Amino acid sequence: MSDRIFRPTLHALRQLRDRTDGSLSVEAAIIMPLLCAVYVGSFVWFDAFRMQNVNLKATYTIADMISREADGIDEAYFKGMDDIYDYLTYGDYETHLRLTIIECTDKCEDDSERVLEVCWSKASEGRAILTTADLQARASQVPIFPLGDELIVAETFMAYSPAFDVGLDPQVFENIVFTAPRMSGQMKYTKSNDSVEHCYNN
Repeated sequence: MSDRIFRPTLHALRQLRDRTDGSLSVEAAIIMPLLCAVYVGSFVWFDAFRMQNVNLKATYTIADMISREADGIDEAYFKGMDDIYDYLTYGDYETHLRLTIIECTDKCEDDSERVLEVCWSKASEGRAILTTADLQARASQVPIFPLGDELIVAETFMAYSPAFDVGLDPQVFENIVFTAPRMSGQMKYTKSNDSVEHCYNN
């Protein structure tokens, strides 16, 4: 008696198990959220790497432009470089530029003992200038260069915030490029009052 009651049910369950057709709408409802999540995540991570690469290229461009200046730069030139950096990154993120001229004053061939000095440093509004103390703390990043030479230190900063929350936190992209002046031995900075900053030991 019980077999007669449950037999149709068991038969129906077996048929359901063995069926290979399905509803596209149900399958789409299951898989679409996953596909959307993968697409959004890929977009955010790709965009982050793209912006970091754009920032690095912009930093090299600015450093190369400054290295070709034979007569030094002034406040208007620095403001122009700041605007160029913002243009090259073509984003809606907050950006800052810092330019610093440094020299080595003693034991320049010894990476651990050399004395590095900041000749002058300029930064965008909201970003502190680089001091000699800051430079000494980061001396391991500075390449070896001879006594009497100068190095241009170009630094860029971008406050990047991802468009979607996929596990990537907002962060500041920082890039630093070192290059030597090409056209002159000394890179001077002329202030608005016509006073000049330079490496006094050169």
